[in-house]
Amino acid sequence: MSPLHDAAAVPPSRRQALVTMGALGMGLAAPRLVSASAVGDSVNTDADPDFTRLLSLARVPSLSLAVIERGRTRTQSVGVRRSGEPEPTTADTVYAAASLTKIVASYVILGLVHEKRLDLDVPVHRYLPLPDEDETSKAITARHLLSHSGGWRNWRFDATQKITADFAPGSRWSYSGEGFFFLQRMAEQITGTAFATLVRTRVFEPLGMAQSSLAPLPTLRAQQATGHDGRGQPLPAADNDPAPVLQQLMAARGKTMEDARIEDLEAAQRTVAPTRAALPVFLSINAAASLLTTVHDFTRFLQHLVAPSRPSPSSAAIVSSMMQPQIRGNDAIQWGLGVGLEDVGRSRYGWQWGDNPGFKNFCWFDPSGGRAMVVFTNGDRGARVYERAVRALTTDDHPGFLWA
Repeated sequence: MSPLHDAAAVPPSRRQALVTMGALGMGLAAPRLVSASAVGDSVNTDADPDFTRLLSLARVPSLSLAVIERGRTRTQSVGVRRSGEPEPTTADTVYAAASLTKIVASYVILGLVHEKRLDLDVPVHRYLPLPDEDETSKAITARHLLSHSGGWRNWRFDATQKITADFAPGSRWSYSGEGFFFLQRMAEQITGTAFATLVRTRVFEPLGMAQSSLAPLPTLRAQQATGHDGRGQPLPAADNDPAPVLQQLMAARGKTMEDARIEDLEAAQRTVAPTRAALPVFLSINAAASLLTTVHDFTRFLQHLVAPSRPSPSSAAIVSSMMQPQIRGNDAIQWGLGVGLEDVGRSRYGWQWGDNPGFKNFCWFDPSGGRAMVVFTNGDRGARVYERAVRALTTDDHPGFLWA
């Protein structure tokens, strides 16, 4: 799969170049309750919306969701992986998680902080040279990058664009995928290990997330959902997809795609598009947005974040760090270390939206209440569906819906 990154700041003319997969018409399967268990008091089980109708009206082929309540989980999947084809989506269908990747990446970065291998408040230029010489950027720390308060833009799309701070670091909020990719560079420098491998060994393997990867692994393709445009049409395959070249490059060394470090990603990108700069937005393994996962797998991660007892004290400390406010967005929204924060009633939720071409997703989690929810969709109008799903299946209205 080619790199797909936050569409919120991706010009429409660029989106087509960042998308994978092919063409055909619309078709919806009947709702499938893939697995269910007793659901907690906050889940409104009598108000399930008619997801088949919602998906049809929004021209979104499918959704797959999970609701977690005090250790009990309900998953539901509706629709098809690709419009016009019969394969139904299930809890094991692979979706592009888009920016939900950032929560997983932040967990790994904060693990390095807990191990005292990375200092949140040391300027990042002391770990690695900055992308461009910029006096203001010299004050940026990992804390700023995790909380989107460093001042860097979201993404660059050509080599003439410089990545410099637009404001004093820490003074305000501005979403930045570039910031998360720089954290990926730092993690590889500190550990000597490819970032996709770090995520696998620190998150996926311990939690049993066997169908998840930051790399576009061939083994995931058979169960992968196709992204669709606003008319419900499958998005075409991207030109010059670097994934096959990256796979060949790594296989020649007896390694997998998850062993690829940033220099390998850049080499693959230069091979398929020699005239285009190998900027972070084009690279196929990306701490900001390249996670491929299933509802079944991502639910394991959310359960870990809200579990009353975690495998080790470090896990609880990492989650506690994530939930600490760093910068205010508005009266209802703050940002923590790697996650948005919203106060709903007496609860503080962590949350994140995912917005890649053809995939719109949303998740929230409440560590103090042991509750969480995730919704994946494979259509450009999926935000309209996931918002209704969250509101119908819980008793809460989330300020995060009004944020972007």
